[in-house]
Amino acid sequence: MNESEKWDRLFKEALASTAEPDEELNERMLNRIKERSRRMPVFRKRISIAVLVAVCTLVMSITAVAATQFFNPKQVAEHLGKDILAKAFESKDAIEINQTVASGDYSYTLHGIVSGAGLEEMNSSAQTVNPARTYAVLSITRQDGKPMPATSDAEYGKVPFFVSPLIKGQKPWQVNIMTMHGGYSETVIDGIMYRLIECDGLEMFADRGVYLAVSSGESFYNSEAFAYNESTGEVKPNADYKGTSILFDLPLDKAKADHAKAEAYLKKMRNEPSPKTGADPETASNDAEADMVKKMDELKNKIPDGEIIPESVKEVTYDDLGRAIYEYDGWKSALSVDMLFTEGQTGYSDAVQFSEANGNYMALQFARDEKGVITGRVINLE
Repeated sequence: MNESEKWDRLFKEALASTAEPDEELNERMLNRIKERSRRMPVFRKRISIAVLVAVCTLVMSITAVAATQFFNPKQVAEHLGKDILAKAFESKDAIEINQTVASGDYSYTLHGIVSGAGLEEMNSSAQTVNPARTYAVLSITRQDGKPMPATSDAEYGKVPFFVSPLIKGQKPWQVNIMTMHGGYSETVIDGIMYRLIECDGLEMFADRGVYLAVSSGESFYNSEAFAYNESTGEVKPNADYKGTSILFDLPLDKAKADHAKAEAYLKKMRNEPSPKTGADPETASNDAEADMVKKMDELKNKIPDGEIIPESVKEVTYDDLGRAIYEYDGWKSALSVDMLFTEGQTGYSDAVQFSEANGNYMALQFARDEKGVITGRVINLE
């Protein structure tokens, strides 16, 4: 496997921590599960795109219902440890879609979406979701009936997927899930891959037309998979692309559109430091990777000299799915033990989560002793 293939396989995007505090995450951290002992940075507050373009998702494989039965968005959110978001998917403002499109070797089902008012009532607890965000659940299955590889499988990630909202009238390589401060979490349940994506709120663009784009073969926007018409602003799948290239039309309520807010948002995005937003997609993606990797390495190198917060040192608990649960000061993490440690491993895990608030960075690190007891600790890196 060459270096390019390695990055593409490892690049796994990201999302907020399960606590989902103040703000949320940017997209797509290199998920170095195989090559680098499963590093898993997760940020609780959005970092400027110039500082960090992507973070790693919490990826886990769960066995539950029969393979022929799809999970709904609420169940997917629950399996990913996002209980408050699960409730939001049951709200009256959540949109149930359940549209399936076959393309390439796969079938894709857009199950549902929630944003805006559907999230506001969910912010009464410590575990909040941001009403200025949009969340959607998509599943991926193979057309030949074979199961999607589990996250522990060596084949997992060899076929990367790009799932992103695109706004009609906006250049898709400039306005997508990455630049809209988005990310995703992913899980494989009985051979079905589920992806929960999030990004800045889409309702303000409802009068323009919003797509959910899906392509295979790359983790970034691929100009070969889609055709953009400069005159009309329309995006269309490229019929000649050898792989998946589909667009779902998102059924957003046009009454909730806010043209002035959308224009202000786009203007701010254009002025926000980012990796060469005017450059071609491949150049921008490469710059994004380089910036993100550099930032992750800088943060990890600060851990040995960081200050451990004494009251944060505590033993994890376990939920019904067997995940290790750690909570401290609004920071909640729900992780598969297999994602933290290899079989028989003791000492500190290489899986580290990072958090940023007001320019101050912290790291969550786990350790396992000879008796199998796992403890977590938070380290102030500043």
